[in-house]
Amino acid sequence: MTGGSDRSIVRGATCRVAAVAWTLSSLANGLSADVIRLENGGELRGELLRAVTRTPGETIVMRTLAGSRVEVSGERVVLVARRPLKVEEYELRAERVATESDTAEGHWELAEWCRKRRLPDQRRGHLERVVSLDPRHKQAHYGLGHTLRDGKWMTREEFMESRGLVRFRGRYMTPQQRDDLQANTIGATAYRKWFSQIRIWHKWMKTRDPVQQARGRDELLGISDPATVVPLVRILGRDDVPTIREVLARVLGGISGPAPVGPLVELTLRDTSYAVRGTARNAIGSNRLGAAVPFAIAALGDRSNEVVRRAAVLLGQCGDLAAVPHLIAALVTRHVHRVRVPGSRHPSFAVARDGTPVHPAVAQGFGVPPEVIRGMQAGRFPFGVVILPSQFSERETQVISVVVDRENPEVLAALKKLTKHDGPGYNRRPWKLWWLAFQQGSQ
Repeated sequence: MTGGSDRSIVRGATCRVAAVAWTLSSLANGLSADVIRLENGGELRGELLRAVTRTPGETIVMRTLAGSRVEVSGERVVLVARRPLKVEEYELRAERVATESDTAEGHWELAEWCRKRRLPDQRRGHLERVVSLDPRHKQAHYGLGHTLRDGKWMTREEFMESRGLVRFRGRYMTPQQRDDLQANTIGATAYRKWFSQIRIWHKWMKTRDPVQQARGRDELLGISDPATVVPLVRILGRDDVPTIREVLARVLGGISGPAPVGPLVELTLRDTSYAVRGTARNAIGSNRLGAAVPFAIAALGDRSNEVVRRAAVLLGQCGDLAAVPHLIAALVTRHVHRVRVPGSRHPSFAVARDGTPVHPAVAQGFGVPPEVIRGMQAGRFPFGVVILPSQFSERETQVISVVVDRENPEVLAALKKLTKHDGPGYNRRPWKLWWLAFQQGSQ
């Protein structure tokens, strides 16, 4: 645009009753909508009235959700994406709740709105916000699939773990059932043989005789049979000596095929030893990174923030664009911990130690001093705090849920590396719009 029209992106707008009626009807029928992102960060939402060719001098024409006709210079548009109108309406409602009604009631109302319009992912996010603001909200817990056990709300995974069950091949079972299934898969005879032999070599490595230790290590490093993966992980993976777990990573790296990839990813992401994690990552190699992607994507939802960040680093190295939407969702992750604090009737103070910062919305009213909360927000307690009762108070304590929302720089770095796009920081919504436009060929 030129002349006076350069002062505005809008060349002309006419509001008609018929246009408004069309907008409401479209929302009711769940039609698709278009989103235009402008170079100044602004957005227009509605229906494109012409095909977008992205040729020089093009003018893009849209009827907005308010019913106005708007013309925009194509040079001022950075992306065009198409989404369901109900998602557009959700964005408007979510923004209003975040700024005007960030309460359990406000998020519950929006969660119900999402349920009726079949927006499960958005609904889950608001249900999680409800229980963080009101841990006793039964309906929200039930909506998340939580179970009340011994006075504590648990996820399905936590409930099953409390019953001693493990997840294997998409269902829960006892550890013995899992072992039996694995034994049947690789052959019961071979399984028992390798289990017995690996246990012997492991014992050699635990002796004080250097010669015997070297013999056990050499025998293990000579393994190449995929049938040994389960016995190796069961025996060496549970050893509390990091050097033995390093041997495990090296042995798994020498076994060809996809069987050892899952255990190697587990070591890479979860082992407490930096050396073991590095050895496991090298053992995956470059030729098996593709097989590691599903395991790393699953780890983006882990309760441990460290695991989430390590998974993002691994995904950045894998180079698979299938990870992009999962990385976008993990830009900011929420982690819940149980912390024992003094009874709220008594004054308290805090000292730093290894732990996790307390979310202000949960901490208020539970004996956490305001200056400590401000310190947490400012990042002055990188290792968390423990709250202690005052010297002369009763030793009354209570356990509260500590909720921490964390921005994950490793996730952002992986996104930029995979997409070669600087992106809008940790703001997930613009990232989602950009990714949608990228998939539709608008980028």
